[in-house]
Amino acid sequence: MATSRKSAKRRPVQAKPSAFRFDRLFLYALAFVLFALPLFIWPGISEYGYGKTIVATVAVSVLTIAWGIDAWRRGTWEIRIPWIAAPFGALVAASLFSMLQATNGRVVVQSLLLLFVFFQVLLLIQHAARTPRDATVLLFSFLFSVSLVSLYGLLQYLGVMRGPSTGAGLRQIISTLGNKEYLGGLLSYVLFPSIVLVLRLRSRVLRGVALVLIAFNFGTLMLVQQAGPNLALILGAVALLVLWILFRPIEPLRAARRWLVALFALLVFTFLVEAPSGPLNSVVGLSADGRSWVARMWEENSGRTRSWDWWIGLEMLKDHPLTGVGLGNYKINFVPYKAKFLATPRGETYDWYISRAAQAHNDYVQVAAELGALGIAALLLLVVLLPVSLWVRVRRNPSEDDRMDLLLYSAGLVVLLAHAFVSFPAHLPVSALAGVLFCGLAWSPAYGTAATWKLTLRGWGLRSAVLAGTAVGLVVSVVALRDLRANILMGRGVAQWQMGAVQQAEVTLQQSMRLDFSPQQTYFYLAAVQTQLGKYDAALANLERCFTRFIEESVYLAYAELSLKAKRPNEAKEKLDVLLASAPREDIAHKARYLDAAIDIEERNYTAALEKLERLAADAPKFETAQIALGNLHAARGDVAKARAHYEHALKIIESALAIVEPKIATPAGLTSAQYGELRAQIMTLRNERDFVQERLRTLGAP
Repeated sequence: MATSRKSAKRRPVQAKPSAFRFDRLFLYALAFVLFALPLFIWPGISEYGYGKTIVATVAVSVLTIAWGIDAWRRGTWEIRIPWIAAPFGALVAASLFSMLQATNGRVVVQSLLLLFVFFQVLLLIQHAARTPRDATVLLFSFLFSVSLVSLYGLLQYLGVMRGPSTGAGLRQIISTLGNKEYLGGLLSYVLFPSIVLVLRLRSRVLRGVALVLIAFNFGTLMLVQQAGPNLALILGAVALLVLWILFRPIEPLRAARRWLVALFALLVFTFLVEAPSGPLNSVVGLSADGRSWVARMWEENSGRTRSWDWWIGLEMLKDHPLTGVGLGNYKINFVPYKAKFLATPRGETYDWYISRAAQAHNDYVQVAAELGALGIAALLLLVVLLPVSLWVRVRRNPSEDDRMDLLLYSAGLVVLLAHAFVSFPAHLPVSALAGVLFCGLAWSPAYGTAATWKLTLRGWGLRSAVLAGTAVGLVVSVVALRDLRANILMGRGVAQWQMGAVQQAEVTLQQSMRLDFSPQQTYFYLAAVQTQLGKYDAALANLERCFTRFIEESVYLAYAELSLKAKRPNEAKEKLDVLLASAPREDIAHKARYLDAAIDIEERNYTAALEKLERLAADAPKFETAQIALGNLHAARGDVAKARAHYEHALKIIESALAIVEPKIATPAGLTSAQYGELRAQIMTLRNERDFVQERLRTLGAP
């Protein structure tokens, strides 16, 4: 009996170290993911954020499977679900309903998967952060990573490291995020939550490091000169002050007062050294112009351009008020709805070119456009439950230290949510990760259990959940990695095409499409390659697929040109009408107007074609294609003198253009494959036009 009692006492003692080791391993694995994701870039991927989403998807799957296996071993799986899971579920439901009107359902599925991935990150952070010390481990790893991202951007600004081109200055800042605006937003989000480290860390060395990193990131934020993040930061500071007055957690500030004074001094010094001129000059009447500070901020920071995107989103909502155009489908519908908006009285005031937008530059507008009234209802539920649940957690937590931490996390969320009015942090993986990190820490057991539901799984429920989660995680990871491979192959195929290996490019692009769950611009590139190979029917079919997958101005132009070659002028005319109504880029507009005249020629409406071409030649005197077409028309009508004049004018334009571009391609060492391919295609077109014009002039004979 004595032996039995001793054995009974030893069993739990043996189990605890094992559980402890797994929890610490899980915590540090998650900390590594938080550190690695902002820094991850991979050569050959089309967009920085795309690679990060793939890494996040695979990492979340692996960590979730590990969590489930440990729960199986323990015999119990306890999951804390925050109240904000309710609006998340509402968003999921709205997304599923949005498939009813979606142009592309697979894009909805992909976007919905990312919603699940980042919500799962929140649950993983909740599980890992069991104590305030755990929270500092996760927060410090993310802050250190963001600081390296900031350093990379600073080195690009100074010209020490290469940006998108050679040189130095703001235009060179893309860091690992792809855009200085994205960097500015991220740096503003992390400022207030990072102060938790100054309050919580026990090591003076680590406190000092955190203090320096915060000041350094603040300096870079001032350097990138982004009005949106700066204004959002001011709103976050106001929110923090109001919350502190309401809850008054005094002791944490008193205990760390020297460190906080040092931080404040560093931030002030950094602001004085690195911040551009602020609003003070206009306040005291020293501004160089008569505009108000607000007006200058709006105009100098693409305010009117952003408002264009918002009004286009409103047009989408008007047409699909209940379910929207489909989650992730804003970018697919942008060009036709841009044309629709420009036809309205408000749209007539927007008389400058704005390129296709993949995002609405306002997350709230984009939710409304893509998910309709159902999405708006889910968003309103989030706006209500988020502050309410944070309020409940702060009120029910007796620790002043915990309360101060929660207020700082809340301030970070305020900055992010405020910036979302003029940007799209929810659509940027690292920005979204920052918001999810603050939510996960704020709702973690480190700060109590208020405003959460407890889900406990045992027995068959536990085993079924683990098996299902493992199966889903493996499938999703395989699909994600196939998509990553497809994206790399797409980039390789495009590079092959640009370098002249056209047949090889076709094979590579077709291989990419077979791997991709939802290929989009690959169809466009494949159509361009097939057009060059003379496979017009296949190219036209791929361009038709683009209208439900990847719509931009070049797609309309290429489709109209191939439709005209295929003797389908009505289809060409339909696409050209939409393209021209959308106020495309000037060079595309010139080509579209030429094709519009070519349709009249095809339909033997020569008078209308002549009028259109003459207007085009007057508007674009260096557009040689219009001159050649006018020469052809006059030659067909027997007016040799006018024909020769237009041909000779075209030849001068062509020779002048070749004199500029041919020397550039003669030294291709400093050119990217895209630049080389563009120059190569331009030279090929110009030489073909020159040969044609010279032959026509010989046919006309001597003047």
